[in-house]
Amino acid sequence: MTPLPAPPLAAFRAVLLPLLAGAALTAAATPQLDLQVRLDPATRAFAATARLADNEPGRALTGFALAPEFEITALTVDGRRHALKPTPRQGRAWYRLPAGARQAEIAYRATLAPAQALDHREVLQSRAPTADADGSFLPAVAGWYPDPGELFAYRVALALPAGQKGLVAGELVSERDDADGYRAEFRFPQPADGIDLMAGPYVVGERTLTLAGAEGQRVIRIRTWFHPELAPLAAGYRDDSARYIERYSKLIGDYPFAMFSVVSSPTPTGFGMPSLTYLGRDVLRLPFIRATSLGHEVLHNWWGNGVYPDWAKGNWSEGLTTFLADYAYKEDEGEAAALDMRLGWLRDLAAVPPENDSALRDFVSRRHGISSIVGYNKAAMLFLMLKDEIGSAAFERGLRRFWQEHRFRSAGWAELEAAFTHEAGRPLRDFFRQWGDRAGAPVLKLAAAERKDNALAVTLAQQGEAGAYALNVPLRLVFAGRSETRRVPLATARETLTLADAGAALAVELDPDYRLWRRVDPAGLPAILREVFVAPKATLQVVDDDAALQTAARSLAARLLDAGAKAAAGADGPAPRLVIGSAPAIDTWLAARGLPPRPANAGGRGTAQVWAGRDDTGQPYAVVSGQDAAALRALERALPHYGRQSWLVFDGPRVADKGVWPPRVERIELRERSGNQPPR
Repeated sequence: MTPLPAPPLAAFRAVLLPLLAGAALTAAATPQLDLQVRLDPATRAFAATARLADNEPGRALTGFALAPEFEITALTVDGRRHALKPTPRQGRAWYRLPAGARQAEIAYRATLAPAQALDHREVLQSRAPTADADGSFLPAVAGWYPDPGELFAYRVALALPAGQKGLVAGELVSERDDADGYRAEFRFPQPADGIDLMAGPYVVGERTLTLAGAEGQRVIRIRTWFHPELAPLAAGYRDDSARYIERYSKLIGDYPFAMFSVVSSPTPTGFGMPSLTYLGRDVLRLPFIRATSLGHEVLHNWWGNGVYPDWAKGNWSEGLTTFLADYAYKEDEGEAAALDMRLGWLRDLAAVPPENDSALRDFVSRRHGISSIVGYNKAAMLFLMLKDEIGSAAFERGLRRFWQEHRFRSAGWAELEAAFTHEAGRPLRDFFRQWGDRAGAPVLKLAAAERKDNALAVTLAQQGEAGAYALNVPLRLVFAGRSETRRVPLATARETLTLADAGAALAVELDPDYRLWRRVDPAGLPAILREVFVAPKATLQVVDDDAALQTAARSLAARLLDAGAKAAAGADGPAPRLVIGSAPAIDTWLAARGLPPRPANAGGRGTAQVWAGRDDTGQPYAVVSGQDAAALRALERALPHYGRQSWLVFDGPRVADKGVWPPRVERIELRERSGNQPPR
């Protein structure tokens, strides 16, 4: 994740995928959907009337989709009653309208499912509309409204009982909150690809932001819709939201909506919808969210919710958002923080077996840890390498061009390439093909380096799953008292390059700042917990006889391992391993296998210690040493979000200390001209 340790906390558009296979996303004239919705979270009763119309000359409605759990009680088409028989399509009921239909009015109802306690993985997979007094959520993918199968504009009039407030994406037109309940109307005049509805016992706060844009001054309403216990945090969220909106309006173009809302959820969500973000209330309490994830969610109003990914051709929006938000904030902190994030991306890649890697263009939404490594990390690195390739000025012009040309349209990697190609003034086809279309990554080696008079001859080698990559490889030359970085071209499997005016170099280092997407030798990378957490063949070994501790260990492993809490077949094996037990049992297990003892960083502090390592064969392992079963149970919520760490110390559920082992840069040291030993 980036600066965000929780996988669901990077915004993603999975909740807004088109409901119909092959649905075209264009900015042509769109149908209008008007909804009147009445929801009682206590009884979970839902009732709505919808008017779907297309008044564009020469166009007609073809039909609409609705989830099968919603019962249609009345249907008229162009003023005439109809009883249409639906056909199944993509898990929805598809109602085909008579030829030439211009307007349909639908009354329908349902009793929604109760809200469930979900972890972050289950939230990603959940599609059901749910209702509860503590929080109701009707995601677009649940099919709770008549969907015409193309982009549409909408208005929603929402009625809720007293004590509840709710919203959908868009501009707030009117609002009333009194003893009779909450009434609000929202409109979304831009082409939309879905409607998400949220409700809860919210305390609403508001501030405004005045922006000077291409069309003059605009006033943006910024709101928080928080559960009562979160109200003290609300002002800070509103102020930081305003700061991010200003930042990206200057970088990309005018903020595309009239409103932005931060909405709290009772489940660990992390969704970005047009004009709002829906974040778990436990997430909102985390002290770093305002400095990291909030900006990521705000930026999705440009990428993902302002320009729609062409889903059939891949999702570029998560990587671009990660690069311009999560990574950019690290750059704001300084080069050390940015380098640490880049190294984290390559550490994550090293944890992915080559046979499980996939092409970036195949990424649509996060399904598991490996898919996020491609869709978020590799894509972010692509934009970093592109910026290095064409320069900052051309890169920023490309962003603005892409935004101006594709606002509220569907766009894919080809449209991105075209925008950057125009601003760079040269073709970028080969760049985008090798990083977007090819699965995998190159493996680079610094094969040799020797002086030749006042020059340095450096031999580079590479391996790629489908042949050599065309690369501009950064090499750092270390001189007495200084260093410099040069970029050299490499397009073959092995090449010797001559670097002029480098004969006095004492050492040469390969991509020491980790600015290329590549498979780094795991021996040179610090072991991190995620190597085990995402490994498809990871197994669990509980090394303690206490029954309560064993039960707690299995429950914790189910939260940590993407592969599930599968017990190891034997005492040891060649697979990545999660080892859980009490401190004495862990120490005995380590000693019996000749593995290093618990690290000094963790020591015996806190109620639990967690660390990552690799055995003599290079297999990763992760160790969780708990004081007792209660100490292990306390880790279930937080520990899954810290996969990028090498070690942690917990006091109950709180992280008391953490860190990452230092990396080892690939380097060749050169002998002195006199023949003395190379410097150390």
